[in-house]
Amino acid sequence: MSWIRMAIAGAALIGAASVAGAQGPQGGPPQGGEQRGRMGGRGDQMLFQGIDLTDAQKDQIQKIKDKYRAEREALRPKGDAGARPDGGRPQIDDATRQKMDAIRTKSNAEFRAVLTPAQQTIFDKNIADMKARMEQWQGKKGEK
Repeated sequence: MSWIRMAIAGAALIGAASVAGAQGPQGGPPQGGEQRGRMGGRGDQMLFQGIDLTDAQKDQIQKIKDKYRAEREALRPKGDAGARPDGGRPQIDDATRQKMDAIRTKSNAEFRAVLTPAQQTIFDKNIADMKARMEQWQGKKGEK
């Protein structure tokens, strides 16, 4: 009987996610193919969700992203390095992960400095929500 409840709950979640996805983002950075490099990408959408950025803020944030892009790219596995047989994302060692986290922390602090106090409150909540989702995901990943 419990598997039926789980199936119903799963179907409800999928339905809710499809409705939420159809509604699109509320404020935040632009989306889509050509704009992806300019304030696009899923991480940016989550960081700036609910924040209406001015054009000047968008430009400043883009400059910050550009500033750290080369550092991030240099840390990403190249070619088949770290490739997994199941086709999943390559494994990243702890030292590299720490470097990536340091870059993320620095860039987030610079992003935050561009925002107004009201926007900073939303930004801080978005970061906390992202961390909570990551911890939840990692917990479920460990249960498998």
